[in-house]
Amino acid sequence: MLSARRDPEHRVVKRSLRCSRDSSLCCRRDHYVDFRSIGWNDWIISPEGYQLNYCVGQCPLHVAGSPGMASSFHSAVLSLVKANNVRTAAHSCCVPTRRRPLSLLYFDRNSNIVKTDIPDMIVDACGCS
Repeated sequence: MLSARRDPEHRVVKRSLRCSRDSSLCCRRDHYVDFRSIGWNDWIISPEGYQLNYCVGQCPLHVAGSPGMASSFHSAVLSLVKANNVRTAAHSCCVPTRRRPLSLLYFDRNSNIVKTDIPDMIVDACGCS
């Protein structure tokens, strides 16, 4: 009997397209938020801002079902269902597929200094759902 071995170097990686000026397909737009500009600098000690990023762009059927662009296997299958003219009201949209936390040092309501990691604050990758 043959045993199946997984090659640790071989894996599917979702592509994370950074938007260019003329991007119309789903991509990640880089965006820096300065806490001073939104009035949060009076309670956030550090950092002074962060790379928020966001997802934007179209997810036509040929893109939404593509390996590496679909946000999940569910999205890939749903795109194939729609491509085969099965009636569905669902539309694909560009959404975050990988996020990471942001560490904050801030003053709480009692003026105590608090350090916390807020999950899902930084968008690293986008795909079609």
